[in-house]
Amino acid sequence: MEWQSADLKSFFAPLVLTPEQYYDDRRNDSALRPIKRLMLAILEDALSCFHKHATAEKGARRLMYREAEQWLCCESRDALFSFGTVCETLGIDPDYLRSGLRQWRAKQSADESEHRVGRRSPVMRSASISSGS
Repeated sequence: MEWQSADLKSFFAPLVLTPEQYYDDRRNDSALRPIKRLMLAILEDALSCFHKHATAEKGARRLMYREAEQWLCCESRDALFSFGTVCETLGIDPDYLRSGLRQWRAKQSADESEHRVGRRSPVMRSASISSGS
């Protein structure tokens, strides 16, 4: 019976792992590394389009802004390359990033309206100043 109690003690004894042992398996993402690089490139492109074309009023630039905005604001995580899935895979909090983007966009909008001045047409028609549109 002595051997049984020794076996039971070892069965219930805590398994001791160092942090390095625990995280080694989690850090080895060599199989996922190319996918993560692709996800990072997609995220960087969306952020770049959102940033560069935020003030575009029409045309292809405005379309690029809208598409980036829609992707960044989409809550769904069903697709492999959805914003939520990309952020989760890269270790980014999507809600925090969205919040920062909203704050940035609100500041941009405030700055635009503060500095917006009517544009003059290079050709004066009826001696009027046309507002930009």
